[in-house]
Amino acid sequence: MQGSFLLYCDICGAANRPQARFCFACGRPLQNGAPPSLVADQAQIPTQTTSAPASPTSTTTGLLPANVLLRGRYKIIAQVGKGGFGAVYRATDLLLANRTLAIKEMSQQYLSSKELQEATAAFQHEALLLAGLIHPNLPRIYDHFSENGRWYLVMDFIEGETLEERLSQTPDRRLPLDEVLRLGLQLCDVLNYLHSRQPPIIFRDLKPANIMLTGDGHLYLIDFGIARLFKPGQSKDTTALGSAGYAAPEQYGKAQSTPQTDIYALGATLHQLITGQDPSLSPFTFAPFPQQDAAHRRLEALVMRMVQTEASRRPGSIQEVKAELESLLTQHLTVSGRPSASQYRPTWPTPASASTAVSVVAPPTAPLIIRCLYTGHRRNSSIYTLAWSPDGRLLASSGADGSVQIWEALSGRLQQCCNGHRGPVYSLAWSPDGQRLASAGRDGTVRLWSLSTGDELTSYQGHTSYVYSVAWAPDGQSLASASDDATVHVWAAASPWESSSYRGHRRSVKAVAWSPDGQRLASGGSDGLLHIWPRPANKGRSFLTSWLLSRKEIHCYGQQRRINAIAWSRDGRYVAAGKTGGSVEIWESQHGRQQLIYRRHKGVVYALSWRPRGSLLASGGRDGQVHCWQAMDGRQLFAHDSQQGFIYSLAWSPDGRYLACGGQDGSVYVWEIN
Repeated sequence: MQGSFLLYCDICGAANRPQARFCFACGRPLQNGAPPSLVADQAQIPTQTTSAPASPTSTTTGLLPANVLLRGRYKIIAQVGKGGFGAVYRATDLLLANRTLAIKEMSQQYLSSKELQEATAAFQHEALLLAGLIHPNLPRIYDHFSENGRWYLVMDFIEGETLEERLSQTPDRRLPLDEVLRLGLQLCDVLNYLHSRQPPIIFRDLKPANIMLTGDGHLYLIDFGIARLFKPGQSKDTTALGSAGYAAPEQYGKAQSTPQTDIYALGATLHQLITGQDPSLSPFTFAPFPQQDAAHRRLEALVMRMVQTEASRRPGSIQEVKAELESLLTQHLTVSGRPSASQYRPTWPTPASASTAVSVVAPPTAPLIIRCLYTGHRRNSSIYTLAWSPDGRLLASSGADGSVQIWEALSGRLQQCCNGHRGPVYSLAWSPDGQRLASAGRDGTVRLWSLSTGDELTSYQGHTSYVYSVAWAPDGQSLASASDDATVHVWAAASPWESSSYRGHRRSVKAVAWSPDGQRLASGGSDGLLHIWPRPANKGRSFLTSWLLSRKEIHCYGQQRRINAIAWSRDGRYVAAGKTGGSVEIWESQHGRQQLIYRRHKGVVYALSWRPRGSLLASGGRDGQVHCWQAMDGRQLFAHDSQQGFIYSLAWSPDGRYLACGGQDGSVYVWEIN
């Protein structure tokens, strides 16, 4: 067939047969060049659905009525969007706490057998690619399946609108500079996450229609239909895919797409947000910004670098773009006299008094969404400890029944069960590489387990009584363990017999934690003292011996009540300690100055977890409540009655999106925090 008779897709540029109605490569309609509203999680919910159900053999999409059950568990509520690729429904998961989900249905109508095969492969590619990604700015994929001749993708349901829709409602289709910068920073975060995967993931279709905004300004990157894995050594992409105006020149089959491809699309998007000019109307042409104050000129200079036609002339990485946007936002807010961008650079105000006690009224409801309820442990067998894998995919849990169970955090599917402890397990810790798990228990041992096989690798038996806490050093070479024998031991993972002990506590040590940089340890226990030990200079001695010889520890003298849990802030400047009297004390780690006392719990605080981003702390204890509050000023976001009895363990996911909670009843809840 001669090229002049081919029908080219205006969205991705792929060549199609003349009679085709939908592009075989991207699934978009070919009747005109206007892209349809995308079918990922964003359309408004109709007030009424009148469509008739599709017959079992029909390939038409968008016909599922309310109350239809898919795969025996997903109950359709309503259709929320429809386009060339198919339809999207709002649904509830009857097997998992009736959580709300979006179900994407793939259209197979008007496709030849070859096109159907290619479209199905693209659909499955999106499911498999997203299933392994966990980031606050990405929707999660929970399931994908085929039923009645149609493919379905089960994912997060996101309330909101696309950035494209947001622009259509603003004067001149522009946004204020500070809003553009904040959106740009979120996009840099998620693109950096994708580019740092191994191999890197190139999104290749960044544009306002593929950016979902929630009511509070949080964004999600959606529609991974043409994302690809970077292949070193490949000269160019096998297929020309992308959206006209946002797609870099190399996406038209001239070269392989790289992280610089996404930098180009981000530059085109930022240009549109400031100028109101749709780049699809004049690809590769970017006019100067209409505003010419200092801040806009600085952003314009960055954007013009990002949209260079030669990839080598663009910024070297998305981190470089983010650093410039952060600097520009800080400068802009300072000049305008508005509050700083605490979302990106949290600050900690100095309290009026070191013993300031915080007491505020909790909101009536908690912004929690149940993502998983795990009940694999023996009923009413208390869950004493939880630990997320470094990639955020798995959770490890253990407690009174002595079994160490490793399971998928959002599906509850058991991966490994490690049995070896004689009695309860009090603490778990993942190695930084995610390949080993340490567990400590009443039998006085710390055991290391292989993630891949569930086999025990080695054990440490240097303590003479219960081991209450264990923590991996950030370098992955050594561990610290705290015991009822009033000692903290630091020992090598590869050679457990090489160890040193710290005997600064007078009584049982309940908790130990490394600072994020691995330069200090914090420990606390029944004597009520928080000990912080700086790592000494290594002057010819072994690392472990130098710990033993160090006497430069800091003692934090707070309320003389037992410390049950310790958590470091991400920057290592502060340490929080959960105490028996129902309080949480926060200390400055360099000099041992007390910053804050939070006094909202009734009874013992057993569990404490510092959110990886920002200054949000989660705490729980004997009162059965989970509190989330701002460590900078003690302001309580919510107090939630978990209905699990005593709360013994809390753990934030590495991306800060989910909070896991283990209680007295033997269950583990995984909540998403809005």
